[in-house]
Amino acid sequence: MFLSLALTLPASIQAELGLLRGSLDDVHWMQAEQCLIPLQNLGQITSRHQMEELDMALSHFRWEPFPLSLHQVAHQMGETEDRLTIGLTPRQPIIAFQKRLSSTLRQAGFPPPRRLLVPELTIARLAPASPTDLVPWIQRHNLFHSSEMMVDHITLLEQLHTDGSTCWRSLEDYPASPEYAIPSLLSPLAEDEDDLL
Repeated sequence: MFLSLALTLPASIQAELGLLRGSLDDVHWMQAEQCLIPLQNLGQITSRHQMEELDMALSHFRWEPFPLSLHQVAHQMGETEDRLTIGLTPRQPIIAFQKRLSSTLRQAGFPPPRRLLVPELTIARLAPASPTDLVPWIQRHNLFHSSEMMVDHITLLEQLHTDGSTCWRSLEDYPASPEYAIPSLLSPLAEDEDDLL
């Protein structure tokens, strides 16, 4: 299965994003639960041993929780699709955190990513050169600033393909330290190696 690490958003910020979602035609708005802040793609992991090594590394990864807010919408152009994104503030703590996480995984035997993911939130996707006039929308929402969230856990996600679309399923949350442990409401990691294939 293809795995990734990301930050999930609290319900309060998902509600704030709901004010933006649907306010522009001809774009594909991301569902609230699929709005994630990417940290690192782990790639294809198929063996039980790799999963155990990953779980061990993430279980022992510790940090001091820090605040983060979503700030300022932008239009990111791409070859196959464009994206509407929201940046993060302050940027330095999340970038330093991302580098520490990458270093921890590298020490655990996982290859470094070819490039670090930009820690930003994608809220919508649209075709390149879409006829939608984005300028007024960006001007109207350019000062968007969410309430504050605490980065007190990271989430391990599995990429799923259903009905021709891609979505992410949460597998496990890893807290900053034991006192921030989050009760798991999701299915535990697969018990049998066959479940990973």
